[in-house]
Amino acid sequence: MLHVDIELQRGDFRLQLAHQFAAHKVTAIFGPSGCGKSTLLRSIAGLEPGLRGTVCWQNNIWHAQERIVKTEQRGIALVFQQPHLFTTKTVEANLRYGMPRASVLKACAMQFEDIIELLSLQPFMQRKPAQLSGGQQQRVAIARALLSQPQLLLLDEPMNGLDQAAKSQIMADLKRIQQRFALPILLVSHHVDEVVQLADEVVIMREGKLLSTGTLQQQVGQLSLHDEGPLSVLSISPGDNNQKDGLLAWQLGQQTLWLPTTGLPANSDSKRLLVWARDVSLATGPLKNTSLNNQVRAQIVGFERAQHDAEMVVELAVGEQQLRALVTKASIERLNLRAGYCVYAAFKAAALH
Repeated sequence: MLHVDIELQRGDFRLQLAHQFAAHKVTAIFGPSGCGKSTLLRSIAGLEPGLRGTVCWQNNIWHAQERIVKTEQRGIALVFQQPHLFTTKTVEANLRYGMPRASVLKACAMQFEDIIELLSLQPFMQRKPAQLSGGQQQRVAIARALLSQPQLLLLDEPMNGLDQAAKSQIMADLKRIQQRFALPILLVSHHVDEVVQLADEVVIMREGKLLSTGTLQQQVGQLSLHDEGPLSVLSISPGDNNQKDGLLAWQLGQQTLWLPTTGLPANSDSKRLLVWARDVSLATGPLKNTSLNNQVRAQIVGFERAQHDAEMVVELAVGEQQLRALVTKASIERLNLRAGYCVYAAFKAAALH
């Protein structure tokens, strides 16, 4: 369990935050650029001189007025946007750098071979960093961090600047690692898709302060304030393994969705779907002769104001889950949409992330 109650002044910027982070989970620290996310992470790591307040890990004081524990003695690992690998060393040499002594390593939870396998690094062990792609370099950096046997992993936008394929692989790797080792992870990000795929808890920051915090589902409303507009996060489970035209059946409650098999591999795990409200259309009856792959029966719960005066956000209940649709006021009047009415919400498979 990590508890912070800190203040830091840097010119005109002031970080002032008190929070107790969830144990054994992935916590996303989310907010716009310049709000203090990275400064918070560096403060936890002991890299910000002039920090005031307290930082405690499992009742051990890392930072207080009378005591400051050095970064290297905190049992943490920090991965930055840049991988910071040794350019003259091979991947294997980079990974072995900073590992515990062999006598200590035998008792460690994260063994060398396990981490190599989890991050699929076997083909690259004798290469130099210059021979790797950006995504491959970052996976090496994450593996090196894990092999230091941290009790807390800090990630400062490690996927920033990577292409979508590399980003997706790293997110999947991090999820597997966290599930296998129950390793607490703090992830700094300003990308909604990263938060949706990885986070159990979300801390939202604005101008150096804590704006709100809670589980991913509790914070969807705050994530909806993102520049790309309102969104929904739906939990789906594997269907009967039925496939058609490259699409796989998934269950949203008692209703079926058809999703691309490449984007969401079928296994026994539930998945999260990020659905932007702008990609959802509404109809008063089932849609026929349409290119839309998915439509679900839903009940209108209410209406919220949208950023544009000509639009409204329609709040929908799909079973026990919430779906949002961005609809023009003219369409609401034309379809006579009212709270309590049942409608059909349709969206393309391509609108799902």
